Amino acid sequence: MKDTRRKFMPKERHFYQNKDGRIYQCIHAQPEKGTAIMKDINSGWTLQAHGCGIYRDGTIDWDYSTGDYDDETYQP
Repeated sequence: MKDTRRKFMPKERHFYQNKDGRIYQCIHAQPEKGTAIMKDINSGWTLQAHGCGIYRDGTIDWDYSTGDYDDETYQP
């Protein structure tokens, strides 16, 4: 069966596993922009994910990311 992807908006404070195996927390959902601020829980790296998608197995990815931050530079 094909692993179909559908668009979705992550929920703030929820945790998601990326297709690459990393775990991200949604820090801030921006549905009006179609983006979400996501933080890698292991490295603290924070990014703005554009065009999030979710697969049947519950893993996620995004079309592209911008605004990469570390814990010291991210300001909501």
